[in-house]
Amino acid sequence: MPKRNRWRNRLLAALAAAFMMVHGATPLSNGRVRQLGAMLLCKCGCNASVTECNMLHCHFSDPVRLELLSMVESGRADQEILDAMVAKHGKDILRKPPAEGFYLLSYVMPYAGLAAGLALIGLLIRFYLRRRPVLAGAKPQPSPELTRYQAQIEKDLADLDS
Repeated sequence: MPKRNRWRNRLLAALAAAFMMVHGATPLSNGRVRQLGAMLLCKCGCNASVTECNMLHCHFSDPVRLELLSMVESGRADQEILDAMVAKHGKDILRKPPAEGFYLLSYVMPYAGLAAGLALIGLLIRFYLRRRPVLAGAKPQPSPELTRYQAQIEKDLADLDS
C-alpha cells in the first residue's frame, strides 16, 4: 500500500510540474504580450485584437501570440516588436492605423463626412426658409390675371341680380 501512495504522489508531482511548465509558456500570462496583442488586429475574421480573439485554436492569433512571447522573452523593445509584425503581416495588422498616406483617410473622413452633412442640412434649411408661406398679416399682391377674373366674376354676378 505505501508503494502505491508513493507512485501516486510522484505522478501528481509530475502532473503539477507539467502544468506549471505549460502554464508558464502561455503567451497571455505575460502582461507585455497582452498589451502588444491588444494593439494588433486578428485576421481570422473576428475583428478582435490578437489578445481578445476567442476562436478556439485560431489559425492567426495563436501563432502571433507565441511569436510575441518569444520576442518579449528575447528582450526586444515594444516598437521593435510592432515593426517586425508590420513587416511580416502588413500595416493592416495594426488596430490603430498610422496617420500617413492612405491610412490618413481613416482619421479625416469621419470629420469630413460630418462637415458635409452639416453643410447639407444648412443648405436644406436655407432652401425651405426661402419658400416659406407668406405671413397671415401681410396681404399678397394679386396678379393682373386674377384681378381681371375677379372683375369678370363680379360683373357676371351683378348681371344675375338684375
